[in-house]
Amino acid sequence: MSNIARRSEEWHLNRDWMVVLVALVLLAAVKLGPAIPWEGALPEGVGTGARFAPNIALAGLLVGFMVGLTGMGSGALMAPVLIFVLHVKPSLAVGSDLVYAAVTKMFGAFQHYKHGTVDLGLTRWLATGSVPGALLGAQSIGWLRAAYGEAVEVYILKSLGLAFLLVSASILLKTFLRGRKHTDLEPIRMSARRKGMTVLLGFLVGMLVGVTSVGSGSLLMTVLILFYPIATTRLVGTDIFHAVLLTAAAGATHFFAGNVDLVLVSNLLLGSVPGIVVGSRLVSLAPERLLRAVLAVVLFLTGLKMWLG
Repeated sequence: MSNIARRSEEWHLNRDWMVVLVALVLLAAVKLGPAIPWEGALPEGVGTGARFAPNIALAGLLVGFMVGLTGMGSGALMAPVLIFVLHVKPSLAVGSDLVYAAVTKMFGAFQHYKHGTVDLGLTRWLATGSVPGALLGAQSIGWLRAAYGEAVEVYILKSLGLAFLLVSASILLKTFLRGRKHTDLEPIRMSARRKGMTVLLGFLVGMLVGVTSVGSGSLLMTVLILFYPIATTRLVGTDIFHAVLLTAAAGATHFFAGNVDLVLVSNLLLGSVPGIVVGSRLVSLAPERLLRAVLAVVLFLTGLKMWLG
């Protein structure tokens, strides 16, 4: 067995053990949650009272399975399920989805960093724009709620619609357009112009993610592939590592604003973690391009419905 194949197999084994550990910790948290005196320890409005909810866990399982099968970002798939299937109000869906995304991406980000497939320079310049953008986007929901009350949910819904339209276009672009192949594993050279454009790109994506929880994966990755000449494996690692910083910053802001339901997040994680593993195991058997195209069309129609109200 080659060194690359051996390392790949070791990663799958280590990942499976991590999945088992995470599932056990979450099960314990769900069981012990009611015994913990949460009152006074968490921001007002944050959902507590841990319990196992099979319907939420099943939704997480289905989304996790599709993420593992297609490699798409979870944000674009989870938000419609939360809003249209589980009937979670948009602001709570966005905040909970961001916390869920930050947790699920941590393991992959650590492995990419460990194996040297993260461009820390590119990540730094992206985060210089995206983290402030995400904080501003997330905080804007609080400002709008103070000014317009519950009408802010309509603003979030329309913003989600726009995000889905952009993501569906980026998925189709990445699926059917073949960009130039790059094999350079060295860090990308960042000229002053490229640094400025990267910070601006990060800020715009951060704003979108802060308001909608969508865009840190599929949308940003498409732009990176088209305009940053480094190896795809390094771009993937950079995208995932940066997404952890971005979703954690936005998720923390939503958490302290009371836009996160911990019960919802815990149950989504319980279902999605094994779903991701099963989906990734079956990826070689699935028509990935067809699945991506179908999901892009579904997201486009969903986005159109949200945008038109």
